[in-house]
Amino acid sequence: MLWLAARRVLGARTQCRRGWSRTVMSDTMVDSWPVGKVDRFGGVSVRLQPGHQRDEAAFRSWLQGAVLDEVSGKVLVVQDRNKTVNAWKFPGGLSDPGEDIGATAVREVFEETGIKSEFQSLLSIRQQHKHPGAFGKSDMYIICRLKPLSYNINFCSQECLRCEWMDLKELAYTSNTTPITSRIAKLLFYGYREGFHNIDLTVRTFPAVYSGLFYSLYHKELPATYETPE
Repeated sequence: MLWLAARRVLGARTQCRRGWSRTVMSDTMVDSWPVGKVDRFGGVSVRLQPGHQRDEAAFRSWLQGAVLDEVSGKVLVVQDRNKTVNAWKFPGGLSDPGEDIGATAVREVFEETGIKSEFQSLLSIRQQHKHPGAFGKSDMYIICRLKPLSYNINFCSQECLRCEWMDLKELAYTSNTTPITSRIAKLLFYGYREGFHNIDLTVRTFPAVYSGLFYSLYHKELPATYETPE
């Protein structure tokens, strides 16, 4: 139960373009902490009190946007501030409740770098259990491919130490990055050379079984000849 409230604090990310700060916690956040008591072993047992709602932020996803300029072959990368290792990575952050994957990636890229972009496809999903940065819980990390609509960088200095357009091949094979960034950069490089249809997961919207609701399904492109029976 502690996870639900703690995740809300994690959701209080910096947003330079909306005036938020990591160091500011609203009264709503403070009031949302569940009440706990010390047990006979010295630990703390925590339960949600009546009236406490399960925090929506506990069910958010981490999103990154790989913004690739197909003309120059350069990709947008950042180095996070306040990290022990200043490795190059794709910009990104937490989704808002009810926000689509592509919308999150586009928004987070703009908030971190000032670059406007357009969602193209989903590239990968990383699943990790017992994640230290997610309070020991399981974590889903989604990376999208984006198309740039602007090119002049105006990055958020509260979140990023550096930001630049880097040659895609250089990012794919540099040692100054993380394994996941290197892997996705190689995947992008393959798609850039051989066609993005080889790597893209496209999105389609379908009606849910619940009346009036819809969902987004991400999958490899289905040839038109298989859409209807012969």
